[in-house]
Amino acid sequence: MKWRRVWSVIRKEWWHITRDRTSFILLLLSPVLLLITMGYAFSIDITNVGIGVMDQDLTPLSRQFISQLASTDALRVEKWPQSLDEVETLMMRGQTKAVVIIPRGFETDLLSGKTAALQVIVDGTDPNTAGHAIRHISAHVEHFTLEQVAEQVARAGIALKNLSPIDLSLRAWFNPQLRYTVSLIPALVGIVLSVPAMAASLALTREREWGTLEGLIATPIGRFELILGKIVPYLIAGFLSVPMCVATAVYGYKIPFVGNLGLYLLLSIVYLFSTMSISLFLSVFVSSQQVAMIASMLIFFFSGFFMSGLLIPFSLMGPMIKMEAFFFPTTHFVIISRNIFVKGASFAEIQGYVWAIVGIGAIFFTLTSLMFKKKL
Repeated sequence: MKWRRVWSVIRKEWWHITRDRTSFILLLLSPVLLLITMGYAFSIDITNVGIGVMDQDLTPLSRQFISQLASTDALRVEKWPQSLDEVETLMMRGQTKAVVIIPRGFETDLLSGKTAALQVIVDGTDPNTAGHAIRHISAHVEHFTLEQVAEQVARAGIALKNLSPIDLSLRAWFNPQLRYTVSLIPALVGIVLSVPAMAASLALTREREWGTLEGLIATPIGRFELILGKIVPYLIAGFLSVPMCVATAVYGYKIPFVGNLGLYLLLSIVYLFSTMSISLFLSVFVSSQQVAMIASMLIFFFSGFFMSGLLIPFSLMGPMIKMEAFFFPTTHFVIISRNIFVKGASFAEIQGYVWAIVGIGAIFFTLTSLMFKKKL
């Protein structure tokens, strides 16, 4: 291999990428734009769900319970229907997602030790929001009930410590608030970084369509030199997108980055090389840029969304799906990205995934170089 020949191909390909400034800027910014779009599209951190309360009791205890419902940002009491017909109207118009009905005798039943009735009506057309409302209303009811029991026990003079013999303490590491975006955005970074690889899939098919491949074949450049020269410019362009994606995640979505930034940037180069090797391998067998783009999009986006653990937890996949997912570099980089972003993992904790990406890239780069023939 002669590096002067490789440099000639790199310079030629780089001129092709940068001569159209619009396409070059789009290549740099497309991962960031996709990250912003998909981040908002897939984010399901639900807060401030508007609910209504129909208070038929109108007692201090019922007002205390309503204050309990509005004590966090999970629910927002904004509607006060006075009848079931009004509740139905609010639901039909989509003006509220849930209504809590406090019947008459609520305070009397609680103070007398009887079981107080409550009714919650939710709009089931949006199961995610309905489930959120049910969970948080139930939690507030449980908390309010415990407060009332504690007051009754105190009035009766019974030691409160005998009422609850178990003291349960819960603590979530790395993501204390259990924000879904903390897991989602680092994984999406790995998926959107496959966009430069899709552009790299056009490197050989474009030469075929434009008729310039014959000129390359006539030169003394070797197959390895040609493939390496084709990858490097797209590798550089893709790498320039990585800091912008990290900055978008940290400052745009408030995702903590507690790992080593230098390690993350280095491993992103390895990941980009692996994905681009797969793209060039595809371009060896197709002669149309459109077919190459569609094939690479199906491979990287399909594996990214359904085999990387982004939408479906990896532990729930079957053995065959897990084995198939192992051969996609996106699967491994999503795990690497999450671990470095959120856990601050070092190379020692993620080296298995790193070597898997290195192996995939080396295999496909070698296969591409061997399968590419210097003939029409």
